Amino acid sequence: MTDSTPSATAAVPPTAVEPGLLDALADRGWPALGRASWHDWSFRFSGGVTDRANSVLPSGVVPDVREAVDAAEAAYAERGLRTRFQLSPATDPRVADELRRRGYEEHSPTRILVAGSGAVAERGMARDSSDEGMVTIADTPDRAWMDVWWSVDGRGGDAEREVAARILAGGPGLYASLSAPASLAAPASIAAPASASATVAVARLALVGDWGGLFAVATSPDARRRGFARRLIVELAAQARERAIPNLWLQVTAANTAALRLYAELGFAPASSYAYWAAPEDSQSCATATRAAPVVR
Repeated sequence: MTDSTPSATAAVPPTAVEPGLLDALADRGWPALGRASWHDWSFRFSGGVTDRANSVLPSGVVPDVREAVDAAEAAYAERGLRTRFQLSPATDPRVADELRRRGYEEHSPTRILVAGSGAVAERGMARDSSDEGMVTIADTPDRAWMDVWWSVDGRGGDAEREVAARILAGGPGLYASLSAPASLAAPASIAAPASASATVAVARLALVGDWGGLFAVATSPDARRRGFARRLIVELAAQARERAIPNLWLQVTAANTAALRLYAELGFAPASSYAYWAAPEDSQSCATATRAAPVVR
């Protein structure tokens, strides 16, 4: 299988990035544990943990949209999962028409932003006046990293957390952690050994060809509004630049205005969007209780 991501020495302008490419990048940056195909469509399964890893990515054009949706519904019903689609500007418009006809509900509208790693690193370092805490970068998430992320975004218990950890391990990435500065007491929500500094903020950079994708940017509630998320994003941008990865992308829900402001300040610009469409809960024989998923897009 050849790498379809573009090779570049400079960042790609947002207007030059195809929505379909961004869909494919995020699919590789947050890989499902299981897959099935219907022509160019990808059915993704991961035990109900996270929307992306448990939804249909309807890439390309299929001969018969109704037949394709029928196939998707059968595949998810077989696994006890609610059928869900991820639709973007790259999706054949007939898909939304068919889902609407079947009573699917659109939710979680999300924006995709892109930027150059060098520009983010330079802009962020110029404006970052905080030197509190210590940032560490690792190739895998340790327990403290998982504790913070799961406490903020996780939905479910130990079994769901283990599935999420397997999703993270499905592709290469960098994991940034920020330990609590002396001025901040260890958050009560995060268990940490008394001898260790508590991790209070985390972020992940998925490595996909010449692109880096920001995921799982999370700060424990006790440590917010101190610029910790900004520090981690800037550090990961610098790490991408050092690795000759010129392009960054991220996804953020349209309702998260605080995050949108932060990303704009760091130089990220809109490039695409998507939303999930979920089948009516009573439309499938699998309408048993669906596992709630982390709010990770």
